[in-house]
Amino acid sequence: MLFLQHLYNLGDPELEGQVNDRPGFQCFAGIDYGTTVPDFTTIWRFKEALAREGLMDGLFELVLGSIDAKGLLLKKGTSVDATIVRSTTKPLSKERRAELEKRPSSQMDADATSTAKPGKKYFGYKGHIGTDVGSDIIRKLAFITAAPHDSRSRDKLLSGDERAVFGDRAYGNRADKQKARKQGVYYGILDKATRSKKLSATQKKNNKKKSRVRCKVEHPFAYIKPKLDYRAAVAKTLERNALRFDFNCILYNIFRADHLLSKA
Repeated sequence: MLFLQHLYNLGDPELEGQVNDRPGFQCFAGIDYGTTVPDFTTIWRFKEALAREGLMDGLFELVLGSIDAKGLLLKKGTSVDATIVRSTTKPLSKERRAELEKRPSSQMDADATSTAKPGKKYFGYKGHIGTDVGSDIIRKLAFITAAPHDSRSRDKLLSGDERAVFGDRAYGNRADKQKARKQGVYYGILDKATRSKKLSATQKKNNKKKSRVRCKVEHPFAYIKPKLDYRAAVAKTLERNALRFDFNCILYNIFRADHLLSKA
């Protein structure tokens, strides 16, 4: 039922009603005439338990294992990227945040944080992914608040068996580059200029080559946001928003795998 909920972007009461009314939904969920459809409060509590016990990682790995068993993962390299998911609530002042710590409100998002990109400020979260180069299947993911720098999530997005790593400038640093070279892993993170040192002509040329591979990691977000209507973090806690992000990544992987199998 949760797969149906995230596929059709249904609220908990709406999911209960749709499953009661639609035989196709009942068939998919394994519900027959002798089964009572869970009500919306049961659905809500079940999702809370999934998030609280950290069971979404296991579900993600279960689906990924099924995809891997069909030979769809190439495991030649990993591309890493992140997308900002804005909170539907407004940024909080330090005073208001301190007040919410003492007296939490179910209407306010006290977990979301702020970040800035050239010319814009954002309040919400970041969804990070590590995709399999060649198949574009998501192998690793992380969902955090918006404030931490992208490079802090890089290691969580690597599977350990890749022969190359690609990503934009935000994920790079000299220590990781040296470590990758020692391990025989191609370092495809884009080079970045500094105030004291501009990029050489060779570095600019290499960045263009790396970008041709790296840019494909944006495809999952281009699918998840419009197709699955994942445009904002509507829940009021990190755990609930992470659950929705995880489910959307699972759904993307299923549809991507189906596309690859149909081509094969």
